[in-house]
This record gives sequence, structure tokens and C-alpha cells, in this order.
Amino acid sequence: MARTVVILGASYAGIPIAHYLLKHTVAKVKGLKVILVAPNTDFYWNVASVRAILPGMMGDEKIFYPIAPTFTKYSSDSYELVHGVADKVDPDTSIVEVRGNDGSARTIQYDELALTTHLPTHRVIATGTSFKADMPFKGLSTTEETKAVLHDWSKRIAAAQSIVVAGAGATGIEIAGELGQEYGVTGKKQITLISAEELPFDSEFRREVREAAKWELERLKVRVIPNAKVTSPPTSATLTLASTSTTTKTKTANPPTTLKADLLIPTYGITPNTSFLPASMLDARGYIKQTTRLRAEGHANIFVVGDVGNLQRPQGVHGDAQVVHLARSLLEKRLLGEEEGADYKPMEKIMLATSIGRNRGTGQLGNWRVWSLLVWWLKGRHLGTNVAAEFVRGDRTMTAKSW
Repeated sequence: MARTVVILGASYAGIPIAHYLLKHTVAKVKGLKVILVAPNTDFYWNVASVRAILPGMMGDEKIFYPIAPTFTKYSSDSYELVHGVADKVDPDTSIVEVRGNDGSARTIQYDELALTTHLPTHRVIATGTSFKADMPFKGLSTTEETKAVLHDWSKRIAAAQSIVVAGAGATGIEIAGELGQEYGVTGKKQITLISAEELPFDSEFRREVREAAKWELERLKVRVIPNAKVTSPPTSATLTLASTSTTTKTKTANPPTTLKADLLIPTYGITPNTSFLPASMLDARGYIKQTTRLRAEGHANIFVVGDVGNLQRPQGVHGDAQVVHLARSLLEKRLLGEEEGADYKPMEKIMLATSIGRNRGTGQLGNWRVWSLLVWWLKGRHLGTNVAAEFVRGDRTMTAKSW
């Protein structure tokens, strides 16, 4: 009996799942077809976007990789690449409505659906998340749009003399570090990072890790403003900063202050790409309600992996662990009619490496602070671009060196 697996999203989750099924599962399941649905023609190695956004630092060839050529090694009977977006998913009829990049409409019937960032027939959803204000730290709707926005921000950075980075999570810290090393220490531009808390990162991280991030940024001449958030529009030349702390005695908020800047780079406001799904599948924040069987809650044939699900915080290491478990222990066994493996066990300890400029960094592994030199060696030198081509070819995942 013919089987169809639809994978929505061609990014860090969708691409390795598609490759795994085509390399290992198609030959074992008669009539199996994998349909990969995504608007982007190229895979975007957005891990390096914090450096690529700076003018002249990294060419497009380092971060954009055409997807179609990596699938020509498989029989055209077993796979299809559809450039478009899912407009609607009907779990009751197992149908995905897709709008092509050319404006065409198509209905796809699936047996299994994988939601990774976008939807396609054994359905896997992997549509991921997006930054607000069209920031290119995640892929935008199409490859052309992502490139255009990335290049536009590079021009804005080149023209600005004072730059404010709003949001002191990992992305904000990394972009501030890149700007600091390129422009802060040389005195070419004034770089400021706005942190909603007393220190960069949030309070679940060890204080020594947070202090190390602040110290590393300040040695790159990045001004760190704590306990504040930007409330004025991103296009405003005079930014309004609202205090996120209160005075101890009066318990009243500190008055707002202003800050002049040529350019504001927001790194906050991540939203899940799930508007095409029934509201019953989503939690209050808009993420898919995801079980430890890596399913959408209440739907046995809809798999969910990566940032789009609510099982773990949006982070590459978690998404990759979900991909590996889904492909090897759950989805393939289901397609073969075998007993599935164990439930996915979410990693509870913190695992994060954050580069700060091209030569330094910090991070946390469990309760341990990661040495700056180790972060540079593992991440900061290349920001993963040294393995990106292997990833897109399906030779590996972000962490699994054999795939």
C-alpha cells in the first residue's frame, strides 16, 4: 500500500528527516513517498547570521545552499520538493492545503505529517519560529526575501554610527559581540546592548556565566544597559527605555529614559509559524502542544519537531535531538509497522555555547561554565559553516556526524 509522508519545512529539522527517510526507509516500505514543502529554495545556515549581517564579513555562499540538487540522488518516484507554504491543515481528513510560490493552489493527502516549520503526507511539522520586525536571524518566507533583508540590514549597519541591540538573550549577545569586535574596539561605531535583566541571559543561567558574557562584551567596548527595554518604534532615532526594575522603597517603576541611536536591532519577539493550524492544536503562546512521542497532542499521525513545538525551549541542540529520535525510533518504525521505540526524553540541563566576537565566548553545560577558548574552538571560529554543506547533503545532522 502506498504511503505518503509530508514534511513541512526545509530547515534544520525538515531536511535531515527527509534525507533519512529517503536514504534508509524508502527501500523498506513499498510505495513510500516523501514530500518536502517549503517556500525557500535554499537552506539558510542562520547560525551564522549574527556575523553575516555585518557588511563584508561572510558571503552568501557560506550561508545559503540550494536544496534541490541534494535530492537528485534519490528516485523521483520516492520524493517531491514543493516550493510553497501550508495555508491550512485539516487533521480530520489528513489534508494539507498548499499555496505555491507561484500563487498556485494544491491539496495534498497525507498518511503521516511532520511539522518542522511547514506542512506536507505522513505529516511532520517543522515550520519553526520567526523574529519580529523581519530580522534575518531566522529564514523569512522565501530565500530571495531572506537575502534581500540580510543585505539591507548590512547596508544599515554600514551607514550607522551608533547601534543599539535590544534583547540580551543568546542572539542579542552574539550580534552585539560581532559588532563590538568589528566596530567597538576600533572606535568606529558606538555599540549598546539593552538587557531586560541585571545581566545578559536570563536568570536560569549561572550568575558567573552571565557575568562572563557582560565582561566579554565590555572588553569589546559594548555598553551594556541593564534592567531596561525599548518601548519606542524601531525606526525612531530617539529610543525610549522603560525600566524593568522597581525602586526598593516605593515599589514604583523608575521613570523612562531616552537614548539616541542611528540604528536599532531587535533580537526579541520570537513567534511560532503555526497560523495555518487549527487553534485546538496550539497552546496559549501559539506553539504546537507536543507530546513525548513527538506528536501533536491527540493526533497519532502528526509529528512535531523543533522550535514549533512546546516540549522544550527553542534551541538548536534540542531540535536536533528530537530529529534524531523521531527518525530512528518513531517515524521509521511506524512506517515499517514495527513497535516504536521509547518516548523522547527532553534534556533538562542547560546546554548552550554563545560566541562573543570572533575569538571569544561563554556558555553553560549543566552546572558548568564553558571556557571561552572551548566556545571559540567549537563554534566561534566558523559558526558551523564548516559543516553546513554536509548537513544539507544529508550526511549529518547538527550533532550526529553519521546520518
